[in-house]
Amino acid sequence: MLRYLGALVLGVSLLGSVAVAAADDHDRAVQRHEWNDHENQYWHQYLKEHRRKDHEWEKATKKEQRNYWKWRDSHPDAR
Repeated sequence: MLRYLGALVLGVSLLGSVAVAAADDHDRAVQRHEWNDHENQYWHQYLKEHRRKDHEWEKATKKEQRNYWKWRDSHPDAR
């Protein structure tokens, strides 16, 4: 019984560390981006490419915003 309890504690601690790492990745992604007129143009491009109804960033769901940042990271500015 003690062996199972130890395995359970280890499993929970590993899951906790994965959740913290995921949150840190999200925070870093948000810090990399500054919302401005240029970013707003990319937002509307994203909506068009994904055949979504055009709407402002503030009206987007959290899931839609996460998907946008993933897309945006794979479409860097042409410089």
